[in-house]
Amino acid sequence: MNVFVSDRGNGFMSDIAGWIAEAAQQTGRTSALVTDRLPADDGGINLVVAPHEFYLLRNDADAAIREAARVSVPVCTEQPGTPWFLLSLGFCVGSPLVIDINATGTAAIEREGFRAVRLELGAVPSMDRSSFVDERDIDVLFLGGDTPARASKLASLAPALWSRRADIRLFSSSRPVTGDEPGVVFGREKYDLLARSRILVNLHRSDDEHGYFEWARLVEAMANGCVVVSEPSLGHEPLVAGRHFVEAPLSDLPDTVVALLDDGERRASIAAAAHAQVMEDLALERSVAELLDLVERDGLAIGTAATPDGW
Repeated sequence: MNVFVSDRGNGFMSDIAGWIAEAAQQTGRTSALVTDRLPADDGGINLVVAPHEFYLLRNDADAAIREAARVSVPVCTEQPGTPWFLLSLGFCVGSPLVIDINATGTAAIEREGFRAVRLELGAVPSMDRSSFVDERDIDVLFLGGDTPARASKLASLAPALWSRRADIRLFSSSRPVTGDEPGVVFGREKYDLLARSRILVNLHRSDDEHGYFEWARLVEAMANGCVVVSEPSLGHEPLVAGRHFVEAPLSDLPDTVVALLDDGERRASIAAAAHAQVMEDLALERSVAELLDLVERDGLAIGTAATPDGW
């Protein structure tokens, strides 16, 4: 199996591609990350992580991209309603199957007429760095793209955080985030940061009452024993609010964070339940195995699939 990802795109996508390749290896398959060519009809399984970045950041002819799409399965990662989600759909045309990492995204892709399934994200062993970190010296961590809504929400948390050890990391999402930006971390460096943190606050990009559940970021936190406190979200199942993470409306977030920081026993209970869920019950190895079984059973993305009419 080959996992294709742009080496000039967002580091988040390279992380996700690496998780999928690692999980595939856990199933006993041979897998590799590929950044320097298009998917080919070579008898292997081809997955393309973040197709809007992978194809757009290359300089291939349209015909070559269409042929690559015919023999590959795109793995979509973007939130419905954003420009990047719509861009992703354009690069899924011709693919026999489309994958999304969020139930909300999968449903939106299906409504556009594609055959879509969800890749249920869980953890891989390399994520868990909690045993390599001596102490949790950060009370509250925030990692996310800078939007007006998020800036306002973070400002509302200031009275609760001014006396705590907080690490707030906002970055621009107007171009691919590669890791060269101040404060931006990926891979092991990010896992170490999460392992040093007691709480990760999750704030949605917009002011929607029920926002998008940022699976990739939150699985990383849970794998490292960092308790997630989030605004209400759609698509978090099978994770359970109150057991695997804490959910609260924005108006209650400051008090919720303070109470959790002062309740080490509850924090430890949630962290343990979440860690077990993402490392064991939701281990990515299982869902990747199911995906690859589907691809092989139906002859998808291995050079034998016929392209449906109209795609």
